[in-house]
Amino acid sequence: MITIATYDNQVEAHIAVGRLNAEGIDAELADAHLVQTDWLYGAALGGIKVQVPEGQAAWARDVLAEDHSAGLAEAAMEAEPEEAPAEETMPEPASPANVDRWAPMVHFAAFAGAIVPFGHLAGPLLVWLWRRRLSPQVDAQGKAAVNFQISITLYALAVTVIVQGEAATALLIALFGLDMVAILVAVARVRRGQAFRYPLSLRILL
Repeated sequence: MITIATYDNQVEAHIAVGRLNAEGIDAELADAHLVQTDWLYGAALGGIKVQVPEGQAAWARDVLAEDHSAGLAEAAMEAEPEEAPAEETMPEPASPANVDRWAPMVHFAAFAGAIVPFGHLAGPLLVWLWRRRLSPQVDAQGKAAVNFQISITLYALAVTVIVQGEAATALLIALFGLDMVAILVAVARVRRGQAFRYPLSLRILL
């Protein structure tokens, strides 16, 4: 087995292995349990390693290099989930024709977390601070986006501290999935001129 990728985050590492397994690649994790036991070991060990048989290495790298975010966003815009979060009224009436283009962007900015550490918090926060005084829509949706990302981060920290073993991993994956789906639904809703309220979100910014 050879290492084709390393991750600092358990959730991202498990998602990568899941993608590879779905393609028929025999992928597995190395050092995941040791890093989970004490995250300070992560830097010394080089992070959580994704390993595959040598003959499947090139194929596995190609799979991980693929970007599916555009397809996920399009799918979320075409179909709403059966149990969508409740809607709230924006500060002023909006329609697809007059929605400020930064209103959906303040939600989408949370995907910065896939590129930089804590980008899921910094992205929406920076867009909101930049545009909030210029657009009531961005002000309202920016608060909602920042509140939700702070809430998800606090929930993840609580799971890490309180829960151990495979249960912790399952809960973290569930939180990650909820975050991704909620962001995509928020972008789709706001682009249609509808306000969006995230589920399980703490009201930190009022």
